[in-house]
Formats: sequence, C-alpha cells, structure tokens
Amino acid sequence: MHTNGMQAIINLMKKLMLLISAVIITAVFLLSKNVAFASEKGFTVIAGDKTYFFYGKQLSTYKGNLYINCLEGVVDGIFYDTAVFPTDASATFLPNGNSPFIYKEEIVGKGVDKERLILDIFNAIPRSENKVVATFIPLYPTVTLSDVKKYTYKMAEFSTEYKFSSESRKHNISVAVNRINGTVIKSGEEFSFNKVVGERTEKNGFKVATVIENGEYLDGVGGGVCQVSTTIYNCALLSGLKVKERYPHSILPSYVEPSFDAMVSGNAFDLKFVNLTSGNVYIKAVANGEKISFVFYGEKPIATYQRVSKSVEIIPAPSVEIIEDSEINAGDSEWVKLSKNGLKSEGYLKVLYADGREESVKLHTDNYKTVRGIMKVGTKVVDKAEIIRYDIK
Repeated sequence: MHTNGMQAIINLMKKLMLLISAVIITAVFLLSKNVAFASEKGFTVIAGDKTYFFYGKQLSTYKGNLYINCLEGVVDGIFYDTAVFPTDASATFLPNGNSPFIYKEEIVGKGVDKERLILDIFNAIPRSENKVVATFIPLYPTVTLSDVKKYTYKMAEFSTEYKFSSESRKHNISVAVNRINGTVIKSGEEFSFNKVVGERTEKNGFKVATVIENGEYLDGVGGGVCQVSTTIYNCALLSGLKVKERYPHSILPSYVEPSFDAMVSGNAFDLKFVNLTSGNVYIKAVANGEKISFVFYGEKPIATYQRVSKSVEIIPAPSVEIIEDSEINAGDSEWVKLSKNGLKSEGYLKVLYADGREESVKLHTDNYKTVRGIMKVGTKVVDKAEIIRYDIK
C-alpha cells in the first residue's frame, strides 16, 4: 500500500508539471504574439492635433513586454511640443493717461497629463493596443488679475499750489515734475531726487527764479524745484515709505506746514526714500500751472498716515530796516523785502493701524530763521502848485 501511494503521488506531480509547462508555453506564446503584433503595427500617441508614431529601434522588449525607449523623456517632449503655456496677468503703467493702468487678465493654458500618459502607454502595449490618446489638464498662471491689482493700489496723494509763481518758476517746476512722472521704484530700490531730476543748470533746462539760500531770498537757477521735492516728500510719507535723507529750508516756505518741507540743492542736499514694499511703487506726477500733484501706486500700506506739524517757538522778526529813497514821494513807501518770523517746529507722523492701534512717530525738529524786512520810505518833496496844475489837466 505504501509503495502504491507513493507512485500515485509521483504520477500526480508529473501531471501538474505538464499542466504548468503548458500554461507557461501558452503565456509565452501570447506575450510573443502581443509583442510581435505591437512591433509590427508600431505604436501611436495622439496629443491634441499632433500624432507621434514609434516603431523599430524606438521600441524594445524587457521580460517579454514591449516598451517605448526612454518613455519619461518621450512624454516630456510631447508635453513641451503640445503645451499651451499660461499667461500671467499684467498691468501697464500709463502715467499720462486718464487711468493710470491698463490691465490684462491671466490666460489659463493646457498641457498633457504626463503621469497619466506614461501609465496609459505602459498598460496599452501588453493589451495589444497600438494607440493612446493623451489627456490634457489645465496649466494655471502664477499671477492673476487680483494679484496684479494688489500691487497697483493707490497708496497716497499729495498736492501743493503754485499758481502765483513767476513764469520762470513755473517752468522749473514743470521740468522737474515731468522728469519724475512715470518713475517706477522696484522693491528694495532707493529714489534719489537729484539723480532723477538732474542738475539745476540752464544747460539742463532750468531757468533763473527766486530761491531760498542761507536765510535769504535770492535769484538762482532752478528756483521752484524745492516745492517739487517737498510735494513728493509728503506723498512718500503718506505712502509709508522709508525716508533716508531730507533737509529743511533755512526759511519756512509758504506752500507747506512747518517741518514738512524738503530742500534740495546741488549734489550735497538730496531727498531720498526707499521702497521697502514687496512690489513696485509707481509715481504719477502732474503740474498744471496751478497745482503740483503726486500720486503713488503700489502695495497697500499696512496703515494709514497723518502728518502733524507742531510749532514749538515763534521767533519775532527783527525791526524793519528803513531806507530813504529820494525817487519816492514823501509819505509814500514800498516794501523791498517782507518781514518773516522765525520758527522752531516739530514734524510727526501719526500711524493708524487696521486693528485700531495708533502711534505717533517724531520725524524731526526744525529751526527756521527770521527775515528782516526792508522798506523804502520816500523823501521826495513835491510842489503843491505842481500837483494842483496836474490835477486840473
């Protein structure tokens, strides 16, 4: 019985081995048939309106399966050949236009789903399929219109008047303003008034007009430019930009509150401020013959700002200097120079945060000189008879 049992087991194992061999032979035959079918037919990938055909040496086998050589690289090539890449939203700065910016919306692109295409090709060939249609997925831009508009926000605006200025002073203001208009300060960059406007010389387009120098009103080339630097200085403060360099006048000008003027002169005295925001600052400047206006656009400030001027001490002007003039009729007079009190003042910036917090930042203390007035008093004696005869005529 023992011998017969062992023989039965041996016979059963032989049958199993024959069955396994048959299955293996059949599988190899089928795989070979699939490989031969795919090799003969080639393999096609359709991606959009483009068709890619692979055959011969572009194909190889591994463990009985057919593959496209360097499949990941091939799919990358198909992706870049057929992709419609997205377009970021953008803004074009138009400082002289009615609207400061022209916006272009973002455009969503499309590209082959690379991971899915690799799997589809990998699975198709063993199934004797010789064609795969690629699936496209959206390609999204990195900058949207809402992103762009966050960086073209109206940060602040500031104006001063100059309508009673002389024509030469108005000319100088116009030249300086036009050179600043359209300036774009990139993130981290510094604005230098002297660098942008250039030297105040006749060769550089400026004319002679009244300037303040060492406590005196004098004629000088470029008179009026300091009003431009003062106006842009205040706009920079209200925009939350960091002012690195600023100088007061020796005499308080009439077009701005004490401690909020900004004098520039030659190369030694400049106005500088820095863009510490994460985007560009765009400057629009206008001088229309009556008013200088600056508008800054960029990233929305973290707070709103208010300027506060405090007069600490008023210094009375000296007594008026009297000059007798024989060309002026006795009893008449005319001013050569008006008197002006001196002043000690302080400038503050009040910072109002969105969460309700407030703080006051002291900017500087300034001392403005007095101006001694000069008056001409007439000494010319007029014959009364002459006056009567003149009146009769």
